[in-house]
Amino acid sequence: MQEVAKEVISAGVDYSIDIVGLSKKFKRSTLKKAGYSTIKSALLGFFLGNKKKEVIFTNAIEDFTARIPKGASLGIIGKNGSGKSTLLKLITGIYRPDLGKISVNGRIAALIELGAGFHPEFTGRENLYLAGIMMGLTRQEIDVRFDKIIEFAELSNVIDDPVRTYSSGMYMRLGFSLAVHTDPDILIVDEVLAVGDAAFVAKCKDKIAELRKEGRTLLLVSHDLGAVERWCDEVIWLNEGKEMDRGNPRRVIDKYRQWIEKKEELEVIEETHKEAEKVTVSDKQEKGRWGSREVEILAVRMLKNNVEHALFHTGESISVEIDYVFNEATSDVVFGVGINRVDGLVIHGTNTDLERILIPDLGQSGTVTFCVERLDLLEASYTLDVAVHRQDGYPYDYHQGVVKFLMRSEFKQVGIISPKHSWNFRIVEAKRKAV
Repeated sequence: MQEVAKEVISAGVDYSIDIVGLSKKFKRSTLKKAGYSTIKSALLGFFLGNKKKEVIFTNAIEDFTARIPKGASLGIIGKNGSGKSTLLKLITGIYRPDLGKISVNGRIAALIELGAGFHPEFTGRENLYLAGIMMGLTRQEIDVRFDKIIEFAELSNVIDDPVRTYSSGMYMRLGFSLAVHTDPDILIVDEVLAVGDAAFVAKCKDKIAELRKEGRTLLLVSHDLGAVERWCDEVIWLNEGKEMDRGNPRRVIDKYRQWIEKKEELEVIEETHKEAEKVTVSDKQEKGRWGSREVEILAVRMLKNNVEHALFHTGESISVEIDYVFNEATSDVVFGVGINRVDGLVIHGTNTDLERILIPDLGQSGTVTFCVERLDLLEASYTLDVAVHRQDGYPYDYHQGVVKFLMRSEFKQVGIISPKHSWNFRIVEAKRKAV
């Protein structure tokens, strides 16, 4: 029996979507390992009833509340599996909640799986009428809107062809055009604009902006954080079905980005440590480390603000610390650093000899620091090489790909580097010709 959470009273507010205390969990049945080694033994165990079943419940949404006033725009963000799609299916009635209350006031246009209900053997025209009636329109209302729908979708030349002959982009065009021409009070958008050509996607975004101006309510679920920040009045961040934060779009999105980056950084550090544990000394000689070890590199660290990191942002100052020890006395020493993209492209390489750096007496052991005032690399994964060798190139200790690090950039530019630059505009007013 469905329980209803205690409703929060907000006098005088007219909500398009009112969700209070919503929870939804799914049951998974997992067969425990029973030592089966053949299909025959597995089938025999099944029919004899020897299987062991473990019941696991997953909380897709847990105690969630969101009250969206008419004309407001709410964004939902979170990584894959955070409960975003489940929430939308609860709102649209595909799923029923275990706990809580959902009230929807107005006609919904749910742009979730556009064209999912189209019959492949029916023509585009037939599917429009069928889907339109399912969305609550009458045949007469569809007749009035039909030309506008086809014109917007740019499919007039194939509207009487079976939709099985349509591309995924054409499916999206037809489904989107139908949805936005149903005069919706509430627009629910879930990553549907990832398919289609750039010109049509821009047209869809313009249409969504137009509906917003008309006072329609917008619920946007997207990994496009720029779009969420641009269109939404408020943002909710979900993780594993729970609300992590909500409020001002810029603040919540920045917090979410920091959280994502921290997870990425920890994964890179974990991966590096695991690889280091797997590789034996002899492997290192073969795969990524070589040299006589007369001078030995003991450790390598990448730092930002004197703290070790594995993720950096374009334009930040970083430093590379190299701990060394002299196993044999020598004064012929060159330290080098190389930066490579993970696909093997060499980004930068230098050493103290090339730059004519005067090296002081280094003693028995110590640390050499390579400082970069601005690391203007664009978003990608990179590796670091470090080396110590003689001036003639004889290697004491060479570490290839010793550190893996990630770069993140606010702007999605293309290429490798982000040079320091500016934009300038000089406007010349055209002189009016005398009549």
